Amino acid sequence: MLELRALHKRMGARCLADGLSLKVDAGETVALLGASGSGKSTLLRMVAGLEPLDAGQVLFAGEDVTRQPPEKRRFALIFQDFALFPHLDVQENVCFGLVEQGWPKRLARTEAQAMLATVGLHGLEHRRVWTLSGGEQQRVALARALVTRPRLMLLDEPFSALDAELRSAMQDEFRQRLADAGIPALLVTHDPAEAARMAGRVVRLEGGRMRPV
Repeated sequence: MLELRALHKRMGARCLADGLSLKVDAGETVALLGASGSGKSTLLRMVAGLEPLDAGQVLFAGEDVTRQPPEKRRFALIFQDFALFPHLDVQENVCFGLVEQGWPKRLARTEAQAMLATVGLHGLEHRRVWTLSGGEQQRVALARALVTRPRLMLLDEPFSALDAELRSAMQDEFRQRLADAGIPALLVTHDPAEAARMAGRVVRLEGGRMRPV
């Protein structure tokens, strides 16, 4: 589904991608390990269309999306800080992406309510997100990503702020929901145990190249 072909990217003297190539199949999660500053997060931003390539191609389902803007790619990016809107309640956070896509607000709210029920947050629709626990905020972020029916999920250290027990539970939940939906995912993590738990395949980014673990 996702194919990266010979990506090149330099930032000053640093080579973040040196002919980097990778394929991620439907429903597959590939974990990306690497030292701090190795370019893991920059790679996600390149795939998402938020960071330009120096050279190479990003393809999805055989279509070249390299020059498409982020909103046209329909990829979802989840960060470690969840990136929720503190001035909006839970429901409005989840339906935000649908409204941006042009959905009527009434239908977007109905869809958001159904997704919140799916991730176990029924009844919390009108709570402010800053009043929620870390696990509940993570579920809001998941619901907001899934409700737009993304073609690809990009996960940037999404569980690092959670305690060990909750982190394990959320890793299992994310893995199962992505597999059930058939959504390919690229996971950036510094934790080999998390990579092994969530991903069917683990690679390491070193010197701008992918190496199997």
